Amino acid sequence: MIRNWFFIALVALVLIPTEVQAAEWQEAVTVYGAALEDDPQLLEDTEGILGTKKEDKITFVNSEDVAKYIGKDYDDAVLKSSIRIIQREDGYGLDITVDETMGKITQITEETYKNALLTSGITDAEVTIGAAQDVTGESALSGIYKAFEAQGQEIDTDRTRNSQDELEAISDISKENAQKEGFSQEQLNKAITDIKIEIINQGGNLTEADIRRIVEEQLNENGLDGIVTGDQINRLVNIMIQIQNTNIFTDEEAERLKDSAQNLIDEIRSSDAFKQAADKAEEIGQDIQDSDAWSTFKRAVSDFFSSIISFFKTLFN
Repeated sequence: MIRNWFFIALVALVLIPTEVQAAEWQEAVTVYGAALEDDPQLLEDTEGILGTKKEDKITFVNSEDVAKYIGKDYDDAVLKSSIRIIQREDGYGLDITVDETMGKITQITEETYKNALLTSGITDAEVTIGAAQDVTGESALSGIYKAFEAQGQEIDTDRTRNSQDELEAISDISKENAQKEGFSQEQLNKAITDIKIEIINQGGNLTEADIRRIVEEQLNENGLDGIVTGDQINRLVNIMIQIQNTNIFTDEEAERLKDSAQNLIDEIRSSDAFKQAADKAEEIGQDIQDSDAWSTFKRAVSDFFSSIISFFKTLFN
């Protein structure tokens, strides 16, 4: 009897439906800014920064692409930030390198790019972003979306525009609070990532009041209470509502998004910049806590494995 139950249990585990995995690309895609198309030297320099290989698919991102994906009006002449990307298997996470050996990305951090990509639905990829001259870096996301088009994959433009809104909000709020004691972009990025996880944990179809409560709680738990203004909170709430309206917090991608978001939180928490922010917060009487989102996630994982162990124990008792 025990053998029969053990066999049934194994078959049941094998037959449990699993989430469709992201298709891993066989070759990377390099997408250059349109300004490089008529500048061979800039193109060569950028190729070296990105580590482009001869087997890569090559394309250019132009002003029409930028308007399509992020709703911005840029002249081709200013599009110099470029990217190289390869999509990886489900569970790989986001591995983003911002290479500033020749040109600085002046406004966007790696964590901010990752948060924006999660919002657009891109959760598993290896990406290099760079430019041979100083750039703001705002148009690099359009190059990433153009890469998916080059691979024959559709991109939801509602999500990509939301990701741009989020990126701009993080950038603007960071600039507006740059001189405030106890603020850092690392804290803000972690708070926003915590917000996404908590919305998913609570069902992903919440009221405005619920989202506002989560936003305020996570800002508080990341030491930003009294620093981020009411108008800035309203902006974050509205962005989260727009993101929720694309169903990314409830569809089959929600778990992938949560896993990648959790990886991002781990990266932020282990960064020197975040540790310095935590020390500074403690110094001025603020407290950066383990978020409810992280605690809920850890409890869920623990409960899941405990239930499996308990199930198999009952088979042999």
